[in-house]
Amino acid sequence: MIIGLFFGSFNPIHNAHINIANEVIDKSDVEKVWMVLSPQSPDKKNIIDKNIRYGLMEIALSKFKNILISTIEFDMPLPNYTHNTLQKISKEFPSFEFRIIMGEDNYNKIQKWKDYKYILKKYKIIVYPRSKVSPKSIFSEKIYNVSSTKIRSNIKNKKSISDYVPIEVEKKIIEDKLYLI
Repeated sequence: MIIGLFFGSFNPIHNAHINIANEVIDKSDVEKVWMVLSPQSPDKKNIIDKNIRYGLMEIALSKFKNILISTIEFDMPLPNYTHNTLQKISKEFPSFEFRIIMGEDNYNKIQKWKDYKYILKKYKIIVYPRSKVSPKSIFSEKIYNVSSTKIRSNIKNKKSISDYVPIEVEKKIIEDKLYLI
């Protein structure tokens, strides 16, 4: 089985994450996408508790049978480095083939990642567009430029997020007063 690994803090998960995962499944050899929820990325600060983010992901992904949440990093040392997670996941699931799904912004700075040469040598990377769509891209004309940062900013400024997240996720964020601080 070919699995796409979509790493992130998902703080919060949004429609672009879901659309990207679905497009990868529809237009590549990837059969399922595992969204790897990072408790603490090396470059992220001020993220809400991993269990709250997990709950929002469960709500958002409940109707997608080929998009799953991976908590493999939950019991790993912090901060989480991708190469460590890849080694662990490949060891735990030796019969699976893995692809990494990432935005072009991250791909363009991958040489700054810890042990990036290992990642590039061992894994195929599916890059989704953030500025312009390449003719070689599996993605449609859509540019995935929505960010969790913008969503959190909208919440703090009491602006709508209904265009960015599934309605059930928006309801939970409002109900639990998440991201107001």
